[in-house]
This record gives sequence, structure tokens and C-alpha cells, in this order.
Amino acid sequence: MGPLRRRWAPALGLFLAAPICAEYLQAYLETTGNALALLAGLLVLAPLYGGAALLLREVAIRTRRGWPGIVLLAAAFGVLMPGIVDLALFGEHRADVGYWDDLRLPTLIEPWGISAFTTTTWVFGHVVMSISVPLALLDGLVPRIRGRSLLGPLGMIITGVLFVLAAIMVHLDGRHLYGSAPTLGQTLAVLGVVGLLALLGLSRWGRTIPRRRPVPVPEPRPVPRWAAFVLGAVGVAATNLVPPTWLGVAIVWAVVLSGVIMICLLVRSGRWPQGTGVALAAGALVATTAVAFAAPVPLGVSPVAKYAQNAVLLILVVAVAAAAVWRSRLGPQPPVGQSR
Repeated sequence: MGPLRRRWAPALGLFLAAPICAEYLQAYLETTGNALALLAGLLVLAPLYGGAALLLREVAIRTRRGWPGIVLLAAAFGVLMPGIVDLALFGEHRADVGYWDDLRLPTLIEPWGISAFTTTTWVFGHVVMSISVPLALLDGLVPRIRGRSLLGPLGMIITGVLFVLAAIMVHLDGRHLYGSAPTLGQTLAVLGVVGLLALLGLSRWGRTIPRRRPVPVPEPRPVPRWAAFVLGAVGVAATNLVPPTWLGVAIVWAVVLSGVIMICLLVRSGRWPQGTGVALAAGALVATTAVAFAAPVPLGVSPVAKYAQNAVLLILVVAVAAAAVWRSRLGPQPPVGQSR
């Protein structure tokens, strides 16, 4: 297999996997159960989500960022998507989602025009499912490309252009869908938050978490992969099943912050070996797909089609997750941004 194919095959895989993780696993779209419509949707969603994941990965590697940097950059994307691209953050009404008001109104912050619940869950959802899980699984499935660039300068330019074109198309569709657009103040506020998160990701806060020294002897016992899998699954399930209330918002933040602190402490102590994150991502992937069975049937979609898609995706996801965890054992995994 030649050098070009060795890079472009995994790049294409990430390009297609990111939108599937971000949108299709939840089975909430009006195209749910329609295989042809789902494939057609990738023409826009792949450049949008897959393009973002590829570009973010390249930035992380070329600037020697670690997972803290990836998460912060993913958070910037997570704010950009609903705030500027698809406009869901400020959308007051959506005819094709019958439970829109139930999600938005209980935690509506009227002066800002946003819902605390939807903002929290959408941003965290993009951080986990749109960026972090696809990147972690890619490293697990293809160990040879860990910490190595997949795109050259021309590839980055092409990917960037495709991402911008897809973002413009989705933005225009959002204006039509919601019948409105954010005010200048709302737009500037979103861009400010996006810029701040991106700067933090590219600062020293985005570097790999250093291991505490001196290293104790004997070496600390590493976290088992099954425990990391359970942590990812329970965390995602908990944040997906909470009620759309202020209590739900508090639970999501508590789960996320406690999980981040726990992982950081484990990394610092040397108990979180490289590759354990693949099991964490696998747990999040399987849980997201399983929880989607409980999601309401989209308007205009038959229950049979919806649950058939849920079942097929769950089978595929379990296979991919198992393969990623198994292959993650094949070699040492350097921090993202550090060549082998």
C-alpha cells in the first residue's frame, strides 16, 4: 500500500465516520430509516463534520497539542455549530421537531435568547461525538497513523474549502428552518466564546498532561480498559437521559466535570496508559447508539424504520468499538501531536 493511500484511506474513514457519529446514531432526523437519503446527506454532513475533525486533528498534530487541546478546540467547534452554522442555539421554533419547546423552554434564558439545557447538551455532544470519539477510534483502529498527519497543505486547503461551503449551505438552511437569524450581539458573543476556546486550546493549557514525577516504584496499577469503557458508557448515558430542566443541566455539568477531573488525575498519576482513551471512546459510542432507541420517533418516520436503523447501527457500532479496543493494544500510542 503506497504512502498516499496509507494516509488517504484513514482520512476518508474519519471524513465519513464523524457525521455518522454526530448525526445518524441518534436517529432523530426526518431521513431516519431512508438509506438513500442518509447517504445523500453525507454530501453535506461529511465536509462539515468530517472536515472539521480532519482539520482539528491536523492543527493538534502540527502544533503538538494533547487531548486537552483537542477537547478545547472541539468545544470551540461545538459552540460554532449551533451558534453560527446551523443556528439551532437561537432557534425559537422548529416545525419538524415536535418536542422542540419541551427541550428549550424550561431552561430558557430570555435576555440571551438561548436555552441552558440545549446549549449544554449540544456543545458537549459535539465535543464528544462529533470530534473526540471519531479521533480516538481512528487512533485505535489504525495504530500506524497515531500522532502523524493525514493531510498535506493541498489537502488541508481542499478540506477547508469544503468545510466552509458545507457550513454556508447549512447556515442558509438554518435561516429558512427557523425563520430568523442571530442578532449582531448574539453573533459577536458566539464568535468571542469560540475564539477564547480556540486560544485556550492552542495555549499551554492544550498541551499533553504531564505525568507526575518522580515515578513511584513499583509502577501504579493502570486503569483496566473495561473500566474506561464503562466510564464512557455511563457518562454518555447519564448526560443523554437527564430531563431538560435546570436539574438536568446541573447533572450534566456534574458528570462532565467529575469525569474530566478523574481522568486528569489518573493521567497525572500514571494510571491512564496511552490507548485507554480508545476504550473510553468506545463506551461513549456504544452508549450513544443504545440510548437512541429511547429517542422519540421523528415526524413522518415509521417506528419500524426508526428502530431498524437503531438496530443496524448498534450492531455495526459494537463491531467497530470492539475492533478499535483490540487494535489499540498493537503498539505504543504517543500523545497527539508527537511523532512515533
